[in-house]
Amino acid sequence: MKILCKIALLAPALAVSAAWLVVLRLKDVAAPLLVAYGLLLLGLAIGLLWPHALGRRSTRTRVLALLGAPAALSTLALYFAVVFYVTDVPVLLGLASAAALAGALVVGLRGRRGTAGAAAGRTRRALLLGGAGLALGALSGLSVSRVDRHRRDVLAQGAKELKEAVRAPGARRRGAVGSVRVFPLHTGDTVVTYGQFYGGLDGWEGLTGYTRTLLDKAQIAVPVYAYLIDHPLHGLMMVDTGVSWEQANDHDGYYGHGGMASRLLTERHEYRLTAGQDLRVQVARLGYDVKEISTVFLTHVHDDHAGGLRSLPRATVVMDRRDWDEGVLYPYSFDLVKERLSFPAFDSGPLLAFPHSQDHFGDGSVVLLPTPGHSPGHMCVLVRMDGASALFMGDTLYTLPHLAVDEVRQMTIGGADTARQVEAARRVQRLLASATDTVPLFAHDNTRYRHAVASAFSQGRPDAAGLLALRRHMDTVLTPDWRLRPGQAPHFVPPSSGAGVGEVAFR
Repeated sequence: MKILCKIALLAPALAVSAAWLVVLRLKDVAAPLLVAYGLLLLGLAIGLLWPHALGRRSTRTRVLALLGAPAALSTLALYFAVVFYVTDVPVLLGLASAAALAGALVVGLRGRRGTAGAAAGRTRRALLLGGAGLALGALSGLSVSRVDRHRRDVLAQGAKELKEAVRAPGARRRGAVGSVRVFPLHTGDTVVTYGQFYGGLDGWEGLTGYTRTLLDKAQIAVPVYAYLIDHPLHGLMMVDTGVSWEQANDHDGYYGHGGMASRLLTERHEYRLTAGQDLRVQVARLGYDVKEISTVFLTHVHDDHAGGLRSLPRATVVMDRRDWDEGVLYPYSFDLVKERLSFPAFDSGPLLAFPHSQDHFGDGSVVLLPTPGHSPGHMCVLVRMDGASALFMGDTLYTLPHLAVDEVRQMTIGGADTARQVEAARRVQRLLASATDTVPLFAHDNTRYRHAVASAFSQGRPDAAGLLALRRHMDTVLTPDWRLRPGQAPHFVPPSSGAGVGEVAFR
């Protein structure tokens, strides 16, 4: 029974240690350091439960001295090096206060025993610990306002940078609305593992794929695109909202809402965004006001697509209910729009390769197409323009080469979800093959195609020549049967310094 109890204690200790090691790896702590640290934690746990396993003369006191102290110091060092954020100060002071007061209570209770001299010594130690605990508690309370002021200062500086970016030379005047216009907005970059982006056919799938994202740090930076749509009948709309300034520049503060867990499970430097790339700035520099945006079509709830929602509290957000109910979302991003959600029924009948669709406005101008797989309720958005159509891909496919789904594939969830995503990709292939006036627009395309898109949509809509240029570009990358042409296969190029973010070459 005693052995079973010790095993029952060891199991949660190992689970907590493993979770902590995963967090540290997510924060880019070097693997060799984590191995050494993990062995130290394992030795400590075993030594406390079975002291003699570490030697005949080993005792719990010696284990605490030889392994406990280094483990505690290492934990503190790693925490402050890669996890600590200023909002933790009141919590840390509060924990230290509680520990000191608890110590004072224990010493005080023991102080009643033994000789008068020993009792007096324990009483003094109890008073000192109690005084320290009270002082730390007071500091914890006082630090709350200081911490709040620090974050307000950070956000105020950000607001100043955003205003300056709006006033920078080169802004446009709003054009007359006579036809549908689409403006690609490059809202910063996200840093991802190369295999996560291009390795879906090389073992990056399901749990194995997610594990490899922790171990393999061959990383690339890829763009995050949202799209502003100016429609003469339905007003100002968006497909996705990209990343916000706060996510990139106040990451720990943004992901500190609702507790520390969200901050622990995200990578501090996962987003890069300048003030000029912020959604609010780009919309303003095109001559619009974000308050005018009435509808957001959200392809899915992942935070690199939903981060800008906090800048659009007046918009109705249209998304698949399955993503809201089952998808991986960060509630703070949706906090201002959660009362303005709209869920399509997908009951408008088939559309080309898709057996179900939703004609959102009832006039064929915006059609929603379910493409589950990347997330439970992922969807694509088809927007009719004068003489052309734009198919917004979301994360069904990351880039133009990903349309060759049998040769290039992003990491998939695995099992039935992988099958759904591949089937969605094939439906997109058939749609693009039959609708030659339709061009795909991607959320993360890091190939030359994105420059062709930026050129074609520089004034909001491609003319006949621009549309033809995009379709020709597609033909230079993909064969009619959706295979890659020579010279279009992606390859990882490591950073020249051996550390940092690499690049993608096509050959």
